[in-house]
Amino acid sequence: MGKKKLKHIELFAGCGGMSLGLESDGYDLYFANELSPMAGETFAYNILGETLENNTNPKKTLWLKSQFKKKEIANRLRENPFEASEGKYSDIDKNTSLKGKLLIGDINILLNLLKKTPELVEEIKNEDIDLISGGPPCQSFSLAGLREKDNHKNTLPASFAQIAGMIQPKTVLLENVKGITSPFTEDGKKYYAWLEVSKAFVLEGFVPVCMMLNSKYFGVPQNRPRFILTAYRKDVFDKIFKKFPNSKILKTSEGFYNNVLANRENLINVTVKDFKYYDIESNPELFDGEILPKITHFERDFINTSEAIGDIRRPERSYVFDNTKGKYANLLNSTFPKYLYNGCIIKNHEQRNHSFIIKSRFRFYQVIEQFQNGLKKGASDLFTGKEVSEEIRIKLLDEFSHHRLLFFSNENNRDALLFPKDIDEIETLIKSIPTKKHSQRALKEFEPAPAQLTIPDDLCHYDSEQTRTLTVREMARFQSFPDWFEFKSKVTTGGKMRRFEVPQYTQVGNAVPPLLAKILGETVRKQLKLILLY
Repeated sequence: MGKKKLKHIELFAGCGGMSLGLESDGYDLYFANELSPMAGETFAYNILGETLENNTNPKKTLWLKSQFKKKEIANRLRENPFEASEGKYSDIDKNTSLKGKLLIGDINILLNLLKKTPELVEEIKNEDIDLISGGPPCQSFSLAGLREKDNHKNTLPASFAQIAGMIQPKTVLLENVKGITSPFTEDGKKYYAWLEVSKAFVLEGFVPVCMMLNSKYFGVPQNRPRFILTAYRKDVFDKIFKKFPNSKILKTSEGFYNNVLANRENLINVTVKDFKYYDIESNPELFDGEILPKITHFERDFINTSEAIGDIRRPERSYVFDNTKGKYANLLNSTFPKYLYNGCIIKNHEQRNHSFIIKSRFRFYQVIEQFQNGLKKGASDLFTGKEVSEEIRIKLLDEFSHHRLLFFSNENNRDALLFPKDIDEIETLIKSIPTKKHSQRALKEFEPAPAQLTIPDDLCHYDSEQTRTLTVREMARFQSFPDWFEFKSKVTTGGKMRRFEVPQYTQVGNAVPPLLAKILGETVRKQLKLILLY
């Protein structure tokens, strides 16, 4: 007998990382909501099986609001979502079934729709939703800050909590960046966004459990810290607590829940001293699969960069799905299978064109990433024009002499990897490849990738023959997407368009890693199974 299907709703759905991971553990998507039509195009294609390009009458993808008619799909897919909110066209009314749909548009429009349409809320509640998940921007959220009506982002976590309160799923899952745990000041008072978000869910009838995870502990080849809040509807929490009556984690959560309700009229009395989140780095023993998700990988077996992308490191070649040599890739493709894709060429693996200056600079980063004993800083100082002592210069020359740098030969009119002759030659090369960006670096071949994967120019490949940025497909591997998952819309963007466009690189970087989502889904399922005979 297979697993019982659990029903979930995905808010802030992005390109579909969370939904893909949950789907692999037997969760059925009831409906999803995403602000960006660009990310929504990827979600619709991969999760719902619906192509939006040139589709003038999509059945599964509906716009909450748009300035364009349904048949004007090309304009809708490139529309500024913040301007769309003022549009006069909508694909949804009180008779629309949301089942199996992706709703494109602002979550506050969805919230208002639900408030005005109680029959729609009743229809959703009758589905007995098991989980609502999502990752709203939360870094400066405070319940007090909701007075700032002009701060759109400040309302998003509250809107998420209100929708959960209306629908009353058994559990809620919220994912966010590590920055949510850093304090911020508002009106002279110090707030912690993670704590404020936790309060918001208590006020809607949920008991939160908070944690700081890192994707590398769950088989994702990326050093990616993420804040996770799992909140249980109070009656569900009580049943789980009965199964684990000695759990200090659950005791702390219950105490926080009661404290918030007791101070409902003066929430500022509930401070960071009254609650806590559990950090996987500090307390790995708590991540045993009962309340907190179970660790699957430890430092000795973290998946590294080479294992993640080494089998597709030559993008000029065409790689066939499920026919690469990578064990990690094969694991992803078997964990998230799509058999109809067998024999197809892997997509989103086009490399970007770079000038000699950029390629030579990337090679410099590749080399100094291997330096030890403080010489990496010395090399960086040399590169940025800072004063470097004669002693360090001698050591640097000795170190550089073992590595080939990328030089350009006017004689042959081509670039070549050559060993430098002396420190002056190195300095001359460095002066010819200046940059204002100091966040750039090369991947380390035998370590997980760093967390910054949203801006493609910040990272370059580790291979000396690949002096380039990563392809979208390589970044997707680091996020644990299978090779069949195809990213739609434009590849990258710039300038003012960055304010609202979500191109492929950003879609990947913002996504919840499907492997992590799968683990989180398994943990929720296990807890519900204990109390509900799932």
